Amino acid sequence: MTGEHIAGLCSAALGALGTAILFFKSYSLQPSQGAVWNSAAVTHENERIKDANASRLRWQRWGVLILGSSFIAQAIGCFL
Repeated sequence: MTGEHIAGLCSAALGALGTAILFFKSYSLQPSQGAVWNSAAVTHENERIKDANASRLRWQRWGVLILGSSFIAQAIGCFL
């Protein structure tokens, strides 16, 4: 197996993984609740939504990073 084949397989695997992460974890961010200001239930729900949105953003960043690294692996394979 040559370096081109290894880089191509690596690129395909990283591309599939990054695409899967973006597909399953890339939803729109949920808006905050605004029913009653300074209510304990609304504040708790807004904190939960904020944590869920932060988790989504973290997964999206990882997905884009992995997908971008697949492009880099493919570029390396082109120059081998």
